[in-house]
Amino acid sequence: MTSDVVLRGGRIRTFTGDDRVVDALAIRHGLVLAAGSESEVSAVVRPGARYWELDGRTVLPGINDAHLHLVWWALAAPEFCVDLSGAGDLASLQAAVQRAPAGEWVVGRGWRETTVAELARGSAPHRRTLDAVTGGRPAVLHHASSHSVWANTEALCRAGVTRHTPDPPAGEIVRDADGEPTGILVESAQDLVARLVPVPSREERLDAVVRAMARLNRLGVTSLTDPVVTPEIWDDYRELHASGRMTVRVSALRHWDWPSPTSTADGLSRDLAESGPVTGSGDDILRVGGVKLFADGVPTHCTAWMHRPYPRGGHGDLVTTGATVAERVAALSALVATAHGRRVSVQVHVTGDRAADAVVDAIEAAAADDPWPAARHVLIHGTFLTTEVLPRLADGGIGVITSSLMRTGSGPSMVAVLGEERWRDAFPARALLDAGVCVADSSDAPVTRPDWRRGVATFSGVPGPYAVGDLEPGQVLTRTEALRLWTTAPARLEGTADRKGHLTAGALADLVVLDTDPVEASEGALLGTDAVLTVVGGRVVHDSGVVRGVGGPAGG
Repeated sequence: MTSDVVLRGGRIRTFTGDDRVVDALAIRHGLVLAAGSESEVSAVVRPGARYWELDGRTVLPGINDAHLHLVWWALAAPEFCVDLSGAGDLASLQAAVQRAPAGEWVVGRGWRETTVAELARGSAPHRRTLDAVTGGRPAVLHHASSHSVWANTEALCRAGVTRHTPDPPAGEIVRDADGEPTGILVESAQDLVARLVPVPSREERLDAVVRAMARLNRLGVTSLTDPVVTPEIWDDYRELHASGRMTVRVSALRHWDWPSPTSTADGLSRDLAESGPVTGSGDDILRVGGVKLFADGVPTHCTAWMHRPYPRGGHGDLVTTGATVAERVAALSALVATAHGRRVSVQVHVTGDRAADAVVDAIEAAAADDPWPAARHVLIHGTFLTTEVLPRLADGGIGVITSSLMRTGSGPSMVAVLGEERWRDAFPARALLDAGVCVADSSDAPVTRPDWRRGVATFSGVPGPYAVGDLEPGQVLTRTEALRLWTTAPARLEGTADRKGHLTAGALADLVVLDTDPVEASEGALLGTDAVLTVVGGRVVHDSGVVRGVGGPAGG
């Protein structure tokens, strides 16, 4: 029989409906036994309980990142991929490429047009820039958005991409004035080269994911939703779970077509029939959260489908199949209806306001034809939304997963494409909450770093390093509201709100002990807040050694 564990002497934010704050909490068999005053908690624990002294520190429910590509982030580590996010000009980008890990291919990630000086001034990226430093190795550099790649000539040759290669559906092979491919491949065109890149061995992948989970534990993360779980990634997760190596709970969104964003209703129906994912199947460590679909692209590439034209012209488009707008809208509706009819929740990547309207239309139509009150369909990003769609989201129980970290990471890129006025309206978390919509926040790592502290700071009005068009006073959330977007709200969208996202009797004992109270911390202190102890189901997965144990160490 394992001993009860009591945390005492701190500020325990339970995140119940009344935001109750208590000073003690007991854990038994991986669940919260009680939360209240020290005398109340001590009265229900068994003899021989172990006590962890908080010494005034703050406890929150474990952080839940609602949209984090765990495997992609793991494989973006330096042993697999060169980090290009710090490249300030083409010379530094070339120097970084030359530092790429050994291997047949050069793989990089994180470049942006607005942070590379020559590209920010209007020069177009070209394969020749990479040819000069890759020494005959094929190279593919993933854009920070993950919606395009920059390939060198050798990579294009291996893929058979020439001036005569047609653009794939929902994709573009960017060409220069002479009609030759520049090496930039947008949306589904990425697959022409990306599918050729050798993947690490399974052992390397599994070890990388375990290391990545440990990094998340050090930030206080105990749960996440991985939004593109291919059959291979699903098998990897199942192996990690079976071997007891998972230290983060994963809600998986199944997907079968990546790196192409284009799915078809027939293909989805076949994949669902063969794979049989049912929303909520699995257990508290690894579960199916639904399926991932794509509606449009991203604003930085002018592929988000917008009502108003971009300053450079065009409205973007849907990435579904069809020769006309009406056919692409119908294809989107068929995808949603297919999943809905099989009682599988959909989370749909959507960044343009016109695309968001189309997705909501599709969800409403599916619900009208085939009522499913328990459905938890979600818009991912919801970067731009019309005012008119907000009550429809609330009435339909449709959630939105925002991307606060993009406000502080993508500002210059977005403003360069859209203008500052339109960018100021991106990710309208305040308006969504006021309309009664369930909103969760996320990092979208490796698109950004998985730092919930920066996300909380952003939505509570703390300017970021690349913020352009900071939040207006009426757009700001309270600290508690912003923290709920990383705790209680993701659990609601998962369908696990009965046991996650709060610290009450019967809930999973997922929690983080912080050295600073993020609700009351100054701006600087909030961003510097450290997780000193992280617990998943009563199991210590990160311990900095500062929480004192009585009757046994904190990790004992």
